[in-house]
Parts: sequence; structure tokens; C-alpha cells
Amino acid sequence: MSEFTNEHMTPWGYVYDAETLPDFLTVAEFNAYTASKFAGDTRVAANLPSASAAIRNYCGWHISPNLVCGMLYRVQDLRDAFVGSDLLVQLPASFVTGVSKIVLDAKWNDDADDWDGEIITDPDRFDWGVAGLLRIYDAGPRDKKSRIFIKYNAGLNNMAIPDIKELAANLVTHAVRNPYGVNSEAAGGVSVSYSSAWSSGTGSTSLANDTRETLNAYKVKGVF
Repeated sequence: MSEFTNEHMTPWGYVYDAETLPDFLTVAEFNAYTASKFAGDTRVAANLPSASAAIRNYCGWHISPNLVCGMLYRVQDLRDAFVGSDLLVQLPASFVTGVSKIVLDAKWNDDADDWDGEIITDPDRFDWGVAGLLRIYDAGPRDKKSRIFIKYNAGLNNMAIPDIKELAANLVTHAVRNPYGVNSEAAGGVSVSYSSAWSSGTGSTSLANDTRETLNAYKVKGVF
């Protein structure tokens, strides 16, 4: 899928066209959320990537920013998704903003630097929704060994995720406040107390139940 300028494979099986996946908030934004309580603390920048990754991993896709993406499916994995001759595909995103190309019986052509196959760009040949459900008309039947490539846009812009930014800030705050989880420790009968970041699972990579409830609105269908 080298038709992308900056092709990167995600843990969720699709590629995106961008140099990097940015963190959900910058150090400056984090300082604004926390009234600069941790300004100058180098652990903030160190924890922003892990907090962002934890949120994305729970939701099953990148969430933000809006990116050009590509997904390659095997027909044998979609064999139960045919409705008559139409094919239903759940794209790995919950905020799809466009589908630009579908290639049936897709085979990569190195010489042409593009896909060979039945290329569909006519919007009358397919329907899609923001939740990522795509219906391709008259797509079957197909050999179970063939592949289908879909190029689409998905993701929210940076200004549309204030709740995600706040959640990321909270995760980083817990991690920075006490990275080891121990408030006090002594020998000889003195008990050891632990911070809420560890006792309730709200470090930069662990998500508390209330955080998960908020993120459920961003999860890809079928991700549990």
C-alpha cells in the first residue's frame, strides 16, 4: 500500500498517511489543564505518549487527527458479511468522514505503484456511515482467496476531542504525581500507603472504569 506518502501500519491492522500519530495534548495544554502545577517536570512529556496510546488501544483506532487510511481485507474473513450480492464491511474507525476508493480482487502492481483490480470510485456503488459501516453494492460473489482494499478518511480534528484531552491530562497527572505508587514507606510496624494512581488503576497506561465509560463513545464496533 505504498500509494501513501507516509505509510504507517497501526496495531489495528490499517495504515494511515502521516509522519506520526500526535499525542492528544501538548505539554502546554497539559499545563493549562493543571494550572502549571507540574510546569518544568520532564515526566509530563515522558508520559503523554503512553497516556495517548492507552486511550487509542482501548478504543481500537487512532481517534484523532483526521487521516487518510487504508485497509486490506481478505474475502475469506468477510464471508459472513455478504447480503445477497452486496458486501457489508465494518471499517476500523467510529468517525469516518469519507471513502474515496474501493478495489475488489486487489493486487498490488509495483510497476504502476497502484492497485490492480476492479476499482470503484463511483459513490453510487457504495454507501458508508460515520460509524464506519460500509456497504458495497454488487460486490459478490468473490473468490475467498481474493482481497479487497478500501481507502477512507477517519478521525476527529484536534478541537473536537476536549473530553479526550482532559482524560489524557488526568492520566498523566496521576502518573507524574506519584510514578511509583508509594506515598510513604517505613519499616518497623509503619504501614505503606499507595497512591490512587495504582490502587484504582489510573496511571498513564491503566484506565479506570469511569474513563472507560467515557471512551465507549469512541470505540470501534466490535472492540471490547
